[in-house]
Amino acid sequence: MRKPDTNIRLAVTGIGIICSIGSNAEEVWAAIEQSRGGIGPLTTFGDEKFTTDIAAEVHADFASDLFEHGSEMKRLSRTDLLAIKAAGEAVSQADLGATTPVPRERTVVCTGTSTGGLLEGESYFFERLIRGAEKTSASRVLQQPTSGPSDAVAKTLQLGGGVLSNATACASGGAAIGMAADLLRSGHVDSALAGGSDALCRLTYSGFNVLGAVDPAPCTPFGADRKGITLGEGAAYIVLERWDDAVARGARILAELGGYGASCDAHHPTAPVEDGRGAAAAMRGALRDGGSMESEVDYINAHGTGTLLNDSAETRAILSTVGSEVPASSTKSFFGHTLGAAGGLEAVITVMALQHQLAPPTLRLYSRAEDCTLDYVPLTPRPMAMKQALSNTFGFGGSNVSLLFRAS
Repeated sequence: MRKPDTNIRLAVTGIGIICSIGSNAEEVWAAIEQSRGGIGPLTTFGDEKFTTDIAAEVHADFASDLFEHGSEMKRLSRTDLLAIKAAGEAVSQADLGATTPVPRERTVVCTGTSTGGLLEGESYFFERLIRGAEKTSASRVLQQPTSGPSDAVAKTLQLGGGVLSNATACASGGAAIGMAADLLRSGHVDSALAGGSDALCRLTYSGFNVLGAVDPAPCTPFGADRKGITLGEGAAYIVLERWDDAVARGARILAELGGYGASCDAHHPTAPVEDGRGAAAAMRGALRDGGSMESEVDYINAHGTGTLLNDSAETRAILSTVGSEVPASSTKSFFGHTLGAAGGLEAVITVMALQHQLAPPTLRLYSRAEDCTLDYVPLTPRPMAMKQALSNTFGFGGSNVSLLFRAS
């Protein structure tokens, strides 16, 4: 097994995203510039009773544009379809204007997810209970595996470099990008399509409600009145290439993936360690991997879930890593917590922030909490010079991933 060479620079040449505030990168960025969130009444299974009744759903009719024949969609889950939409945009952008296209036969697909096709699995079992096994199509339950999104993307876009899937809770999308970086730096592939995808489902929605982790109102990360997360859905991918390969094929380089860090709190199944040492280790790992100093970080796209424990622990982690002067905002205030997709969405938005030299805001942050003492870019976007930015994504079980991006 060849080891990754951290001296190899990695270029981001394509981005794709879909979530509650937009069906593509242009729409998403316009919503961020306008401070326009996408949290509203739950409709996906809104006729059922939960403690809370809001979510950040994708309402656009995106799936009908993906295939010429509707029959091709029958065995795909909503998570698969979200992934295909975002991945297609990323690959199209990576090819745009280049003298040669992305080498599809040597492109690996790395996807992080936590729900996979669980929504379709739930529907299968509900229908089976009502109609009986003989009258319920078993093909619907085949949409459930978390390997589905990577498989669907690779097949639809004809990418032959292999597929990887991981389900490390809410850190999944970030971990997928880290794995892609290793594969590129070790020479196992020539390009990578990496990110995450997750659709809303009853199990996660009810589960987080049972934990008391969902805010009945739209989430207020780092706020004095924060009460928990808002659940969302979406997908996002980036196309990664070795820098010299991207230059050679005439690709437009959007940003550089400088490095990534990963750690585990080894502390509790759901709660982060209070002093944030695991999150800090991931951030320091990303900086070390990228050969950067703590003083060179200009902005942090925080995990920023809106829960009491996470926001406090992440604040402490940031303070211990880069100090109190670096702005850190939560874009989950726009599109909720998209679980396994979060690392992908926030990586794409971090790349766009570097492109536009504009820090996304934390919506609804009128008064920060006493234990959240940083500059969280409240309410409106902030123009600022940014050369390097971190994107944090943390998950249950203490999984922590931090990605370091640089302006191109």
